[in-house]
Amino acid sequence: VIDARRHFWDKWPAWLPLFWSIRPSSGTVLWISHILPIGYVALWWKFRFRTPYRVYVHGLDLVRARRLSWKLFWASLVLKNADEIVANSWQTAELLSSFGIAPSRAIVKHPRIRQVDASLYAQAGRELRQRYAIASRPVLLTVSRLVRRKGIDVVLRSLLAVWKQMPELVYVVVGDGEARNELTVIANEVKQSRNNRSIIFTGEVSDEEKYAWLAAADCFILTPVDDPNDFEGYGIVYKEAQMFNKPVIGSRVGGVPEAVGGNGTLVDAGSLEQIAQAILSHVKF
Repeated sequence: VIDARRHFWDKWPAWLPLFWSIRPSSGTVLWISHILPIGYVALWWKFRFRTPYRVYVHGLDLVRARRLSWKLFWASLVLKNADEIVANSWQTAELLSSFGIAPSRAIVKHPRIRQVDASLYAQAGRELRQRYAIASRPVLLTVSRLVRRKGIDVVLRSLLAVWKQMPELVYVVVGDGEARNELTVIANEVKQSRNNRSIIFTGEVSDEEKYAWLAAADCFILTPVDDPNDFEGYGIVYKEAQMFNKPVIGSRVGGVPEAVGGNGTLVDAGSLEQIAQAILSHVKF
């Protein structure tokens, strides 16, 4: 007797058993958070069992699905047969037009954030300042995956102009990612003769330490740039920074303006001048 799972199963996609391992009951509604590949299962269930399904779209999933013609075909089929389409922003909803679907068909629901009491992290923020020898210096903060489209390299280069008027500013970047080494090189170039505490990369941190950094910061900044192969669908971290009553600087890209809202400042993506001016306008010194 051959154990099929033992000999062959590791060669098949992990989601494949969804076709037969679960059977929908009366009143079942599928919630699909990935158009592909889970959408294949949703289509099968709809045609086989008449099970309705709702698709959540985030932006990047739509951009990736339209790169290849066969993915575009299947994603369009999944979306057109969905009973509901929920988008994380109006800008994400606009991407539906690439799949032959009117953006107005989507229900736009901005992602919720975990609500915390900012006052509980004040002491932890002071402890971070001591640990990193920042003391009372003004802190500009970014919390993000370190990838090119986040525009962190542009913020780093804008510091040359900022430091001329605010030499004590410290830029703290919380997070990790594939662009870490590239950003470290740029940081070393822009700070050269400056204090080695002027730019700090913390790496990946826990949620609790992230909140402590938000408490410690004077201003939050994240200015993504346009990328034809990627998409900034929203940006929960802007809301988290505002929860801590911090000035927020974002860029006019994707769903960022919707996340920043009327209480933040928007700049043109990639504009060193606008970014530097926004920092100088919002960081107290």
